[in-house]
Amino acid sequence: MSEQQKILEMIEKGQITAAEGMELLDALNITKESTPEQTTVTIRNTNHKYKFLKVRVTSDNKAVNVSVNVPLRLLTTIGEIADKMTAVIPEDARRSMESKGVNISNIDFAKIIDEIINGTLDDPSIVDVEAWDESSNSMIMVKVYVD
Repeated sequence: MSEQQKILEMIEKGQITAAEGMELLDALNITKESTPEQTTVTIRNTNHKYKFLKVRVTSDNKAVNVSVNVPLRLLTTIGEIADKMTAVIPEDARRSMESKGVNISNIDFAKIIDEIINGTLDDPSIVDVEAWDESSNSMIMVKVYVD
């Protein structure tokens, strides 16, 4: 079993947090990249204000309650493919969003992710959406922010 798999199993079993797992994976990658003749360690400025990207979905009647926490270190990988992700949104969903004033093709996701990772995002609140859901007769609130 590879070291990466062992780390992922530790996360899955709750022995370590996802953030700790990412640090171990980063350290493992640095070790694998170094050669016996020359050891190079890249030290990043870890002066980030934020640790997690959080998504909360709630409703006023408590019928919906979703909570997602994504470690920011994972966003570096997502940042590389962020702008390509909009291409997979179905055309009818894209038209529906545009009819409600949301043009997703104008959003620079890679820039947003870069600002989050670098700690230069001025407002930790990224997206706040409220929409009435007829099927549950309640207001659905979606909040995406960094913490």
